[in-house]
Amino acid sequence: MPSNVDEIAWRLINTEDWGGGLERTYQAENVEHAGCGGDVLLIQLHDEMDAVTGSRSRCAQCGDDLTD
Repeated sequence: MPSNVDEIAWRLINTEDWGGGLERTYQAENVEHAGCGGDVLLIQLHDEMDAVTGSRSRCAQCGDDLTD
């Protein structure tokens, strides 16, 4: 498993417009959730200027919040 977030290979899997910008969901291609082996997802909210205004991480399989 990679030791820091910069070593994680992220793949964009979904983009949604939430009315004030975009919500982009990325899947980690080389990391699994240690608790259940599910895919790790990173969800980022972007404003109208495409700046990241918030982010969170969760497991796609069990739904656990993995945000530090």
